[in-house]
Amino acid sequence: MRYVLLFVAIVLTSGCTSVTSETLSESEINAIQARVEERHPDLSRSQQKAVIDLVVRALDNMVFVEGGSFMMGEFGWPCEPASEQLCNIDIWPHNDYLHKVTLDDYYLSKYETSLGDFDLYRGVMGREPYAPELRAREDRQHLFQSNLPAWTKTWQEAKDYCLWIGKLAERSVSLPTEAQWEFAARNRGEKVRFATNNGEWLPGENAPPNDGMRRLYPVDSFPPNPLGIHHMTSNSAEWVGDWYSETYYESSPELNPSGPKIGEKKVIRSGGYRTGASSKTTILRDSRPPIGSNYYEAQGFRCGLR
Repeated sequence: MRYVLLFVAIVLTSGCTSVTSETLSESEINAIQARVEERHPDLSRSQQKAVIDLVVRALDNMVFVEGGSFMMGEFGWPCEPASEQLCNIDIWPHNDYLHKVTLDDYYLSKYETSLGDFDLYRGVMGREPYAPELRAREDRQHLFQSNLPAWTKTWQEAKDYCLWIGKLAERSVSLPTEAQWEFAARNRGEKVRFATNNGEWLPGENAPPNDGMRRLYPVDSFPPNPLGIHHMTSNSAEWVGDWYSETYYESSPELNPSGPKIGEKKVIRSGGYRTGASSKTTILRDSRPPIGSNYYEAQGFRCGLR
């Protein structure tokens, strides 16, 4: 059920700060506050307030995606404008097996997880900031703006972040499945090549300009796709929940598939900012080991809610 749309200002018990929400009631925010205070009693009042704000924003930013059925995988595209002959959208053969998928309703964050929010989570968990040598360099501090996508090293840490939000909110927050990611990127399963506002890749309008400066952008940059979700075509490549298998599409169940039970690599979606437009399609799938050697700026994630 969709959250009741409200706008409330909740004054915390400190009497000097407030958290606002567009989707949560006063009692729901109070319950989040109580869980934060119970689970993180050693945090200062200002730190607790920051965590409460993070959790509330995470829920506010969830976009409702009405479930349905679609044909997942390589759906083909006219080889030439107005041509009836279809060519593959990308070169990867492991998504060629077009198969029917049916999904229940779910929510997906309109934004990739930001570096600032991920830093806060890691600090709450007692972890040091990653890439300290780069952060200390004046000529690299632009890489660590709080509204840029989070860097990750492991798949598990990305999942744990989403689960942590879910525990504090008492909701089923986690990484989305690969099918949920593609369904949302394709505007509920439409035949869309790029997850932009109009399905086209237009540098400087709905995508990064062709200025020779490949870089990350703030998580709310450029127009979202028609569902209201940003950067499913560019910025970070994104972890999803599934283990990866080249042949999974051939054996995938129709209803709410969640990937193989085991594997050696995890699925990632979206080509990331270092790749060209041909590697940023809505059907592109790739994989990486769940544990990397270093924190990487072009491997981020977004959370989902079931």
